[in-house]
Amino acid sequence: MLNSLEKWRLKRFCDVHGLDHHEIDNTLTYWESKKHLQSLIMDRNPSAEWASEQERYDKEHALSHYITSILDGSNISKETGSPQQPFSLAAYIESRR
Repeated sequence: MLNSLEKWRLKRFCDVHGLDHHEIDNTLTYWESKKHLQSLIMDRNPSAEWASEQERYDKEHALSHYITSILDGSNISKETGSPQQPFSLAAYIESRR
């Protein structure tokens, strides 16, 4: 059974790590409860969460990223360099008539 100080410390641990206070089991000892809470924290992998968020963002904003790259010139090939003249579809159509 947990005493008041142990409950307070476990609740503080939950607050720091964003866990629910209901995860604290009063029937366990302090160290067993803390071990359980720590196991819940170890399950979280922030780098995997960020990777999936980055993947989702890239899928949803691919066109805006591409347009931004064109405008700031970061998509220019190192092998071929920048184009000599900009391509105009209207000029191309006129030349084909």
